[in-house]
Amino acid sequence: MKRTVDTQTRQIVADTIYDSSLALNDEDWNGFLAFCDNDSFRYRIVNYSPEIRKEQCWMDRDWKGMKSLFDLLPKHNSNHSPLTRHATIHRLSLDDAGDNQVLATSLLTIYRTQLDGMNSHFESGQTILFAVGRYEDRLKVDPGGGSAVLLSRTVRLDTRQIDVGSHIPF
Repeated sequence: MKRTVDTQTRQIVADTIYDSSLALNDEDWNGFLAFCDNDSFRYRIVNYSPEIRKEQCWMDRDWKGMKSLFDLLPKHNSNHSPLTRHATIHRLSLDDAGDNQVLATSLLTIYRTQLDGMNSHFESGQTILFAVGRYEDRLKVDPGGGSAVLLSRTVRLDTRQIDVGSHIPF
């Protein structure tokens, strides 16, 4: 049975998840990495494909791999339309694997506001639903310090068709 999370820990975890989402929205890559544990952080993007009846892994990186990805983003030929992530914490529980570790599941909706497109006079400024899924996070909480760090994040997407040129992590 999952152990419940006290109110103080719940708030610390919520602040970390929401603030890390804001850093991603602002494309503040170093700000996002500051929420992640340098030694153990693992970031994955996965989904289930009914066609092949298997889970697919689209990305699997550690902290250094994420740092390299963020450093290379300006060199990619990418769609520069901003993404807005909206995470809503759905479930929190204490992780039996370690002291002060919390498992968090957040529902995730990602919107994209078009900067331009093939028909920029029609599409510019238009906001579309880009992807839906959830964050499955494992965090280590320091209740005395009022902070938490992400030990891992799995982005489990329901959306399986993403535009070409979308290199930005979710």
